[in-house]
Amino acid sequence: MAIFIDTIEQFYKVRATLTPVYITSRKHGKIEVPCANMLLVARELIVANLYNPNSVSPDKLDLLRQSILDNGFCFPIVTIWDDEVERFIIIDGFHRDTMGDPDWLDLDYIPLVLLKHDITRRMTATVQFNKARGVHQVDLDADVIRALIEQGMSEDAIAVHLGIDLETIHRYKQLTGVAELFKNASYSMSWDVVEVGDQ
Repeated sequence: MAIFIDTIEQFYKVRATLTPVYITSRKHGKIEVPCANMLLVARELIVANLYNPNSVSPDKLDLLRQSILDNGFCFPIVTIWDDEVERFIIIDGFHRDTMGDPDWLDLDYIPLVLLKHDITRRMTATVQFNKARGVHQVDLDADVIRALIEQGMSEDAIAVHLGIDLETIHRYKQLTGVAELFKNASYSMSWDVVEVGDQ
């Protein structure tokens, strides 16, 4: 059954009734299925995030529009609800949301799923989704890594969640030009000094 959300007040009432749905992995236990609680939300209640390092060429946007016309809106956008701005913030699906604009399909509602992530998990999720599709802009990774470190995420956690090695994280930290990001880093010698006796 489709749930339509037209107002903030309506969302607050619906939010209290949303029950998480899970499937079970034999290897990892319970995995949540947010798409089981898909909502159809009025476009004016949805806004982009400020950190997504992803862009799409105009011809790909044309293809996305045609795909939605041919196949329907098969993939809801992924969002969180921000209580401060009282809007759904896009984690993944900015270009699918763009299809709702008057210049494209001029939609009243956008299908979305709702995650309960803090800013660190939101940023990590955005990068994970982009990299999994192979459409991530590497040159903006440094800014994402900087923001995650500033949010208190450890380098090891960043490496695990973003699928990159520590050396790459250190390179990106250098790119941002902020020594503060290195204050808790452990260092090793570039090479070992070995005394060689007379031979």
